[in-house]
Amino acid sequence: MNEKQCNCPYCEPEVKENLADLCSPCSIEPEIKADEVLDCTGLYCPAPVFETRKKIDTLKKNQILLMVSDDPASEEDMKAWAKRTGNEIMSIEKDRDVFKFFIKKIS
Repeated sequence: MNEKQCNCPYCEPEVKENLADLCSPCSIEPEIKADEVLDCTGLYCPAPVFETRKKIDTLKKNQILLMVSDDPASEEDMKAWAKRTGNEIMSIEKDRDVFKFFIKKIS
């Protein structure tokens, strides 16, 4: 058995015990934890962008906002807004017609 142990909190115990010479990056991504949640369901362009801007302004640097929207245009709108403002979209999830945007405040 290899003496090296994986310290990754996401690997299964048998993976931790049977590593090669180097631990490879884990394929399981940690769940993103939001500091604040903004529900924009039922709002349509440009309201989700305006509401996100107002909410992100209340956050501290590096905090994460989860914005939920069912506006079909929100994915492209939020990508453009993040590029324009310098904030980071960490993840976009879509479940049926609902988007979840995890946005990190950069400045």
